[in-house]
Amino acid sequence: MIVLKFLSAGFTIVFWVNLVFLQDALAQKDHTTGQNSHDHSKVVMAAEKDSSLLNQQVKVEEQLGKYAALDTYFKDDKGRQIKLETIFDKPVVLLPAYFMCNTVCTFLQANLASALNLVDQIPGKDFNVVTLSFSDDETFTNAATAKRNYTNLITRDFPLENWFYLTGDNINIRKLTDSLGYYFIKKETHLYIHPNVLMVLAKDGKIIRYLYGPDFLPFDLGMALSEAKVGKPGISIKRGVLAFCFDYDPENKTYVFKIFRITGTAILILLLGFIIFLIYPSKKRQETKDKIVS
Repeated sequence: MIVLKFLSAGFTIVFWVNLVFLQDALAQKDHTTGQNSHDHSKVVMAAEKDSSLLNQQVKVEEQLGKYAALDTYFKDDKGRQIKLETIFDKPVVLLPAYFMCNTVCTFLQANLASALNLVDQIPGKDFNVVTLSFSDDETFTNAATAKRNYTNLITRDFPLENWFYLTGDNINIRKLTDSLGYYFIKKETHLYIHPNVLMVLAKDGKIIRYLYGPDFLPFDLGMALSEAKVGKPGISIKRGVLAFCFDYDPENKTYVFKIFRITGTAILILLLGFIIFLIYPSKKRQETKDKIVS
């Protein structure tokens, strides 16, 4: 019960922090379009009042093992129409974002670029990247600006033609995001409330793993790509457990279970429990004897 209360409190804090970020972003001038954002304070206040409703509408329902809607059409940063399945000749890292967002989505895109710098897999050879705008207000010119900004953060050899920045209409966007279990709402023009998560998919579109932001660790991303290579869906495990239980094998380019570490830890726990079992009854018997003597 205590753990559940703690988790509930954590999710509540994250929700309010996201609302604060949202309010700050909307108060700033939109440098991309050169237009001043109108006052969204009433919208944000309404969102706060309807927080329970938002929790039902803005969410991630993991669809592990199921398939993304690859029969959808988008435009790339040059305005060319692309059928999504043509990108899936290898595993794909897919990040839904809002290109014109000045706060949360900025962190998501920058942190993804940082993680991509450090994964062992080779971009363009082992995987492609898709940053998808979930805003039907955005066009390929917004995609081109965002791609130029965030690919500048890449410090390794990275074929930029394998990082796709896509925009689309509402029908195709919703069809794809619904298939991913990614649910967001549009409160007004340029105002979205959305989850912070990316997905890693196998080359056939099978959903392998969800990685929750705004921070994306290279270890998590690398492990998800290893799973995507063999088409094996992962499970949601805390980062600390993953890092403790797995090591990266550079020769085979995969993560291996640390059997000796896990076995050793289990033995130590069992021994500790056995020692406590032996000591505690003897202490209790000694206390009983002391009471009898006195």
